[in-house]
Amino acid sequence: MPNTDGFKLLEYIGLEMHLPVTMMSADDSTSVVMKGVTHGACDYLIKPVRLEALCNIWQHVVRRRNDFESLTSADDVDQQQKAVEDADYTSSANEGYT
Repeated sequence: MPNTDGFKLLEYIGLEMHLPVTMMSADDSTSVVMKGVTHGACDYLIKPVRLEALCNIWQHVVRRRNDFESLTSADDVDQQQKAVEDADYTSSANEGYT
């Protein structure tokens, strides 16, 4: 990639396009993997890619997509968060009673 690297491209995609990205590299050092994640990668595959790892990543992508689709609007997110908070409050309020 002329004039850029994968991390800069990852930042651009995350900031401008809001797309999930899986990085792939032969570099398996912890610092590079963490740099990819901190720059917005959802997942990181190490080359050569094993079929099992690719299947796991694909399942993760599908699960995230389904979760996102189930939250169709910001109001749904707010309502779901409030329901969780209410359930937590009710649960903690009832801890002393058996």
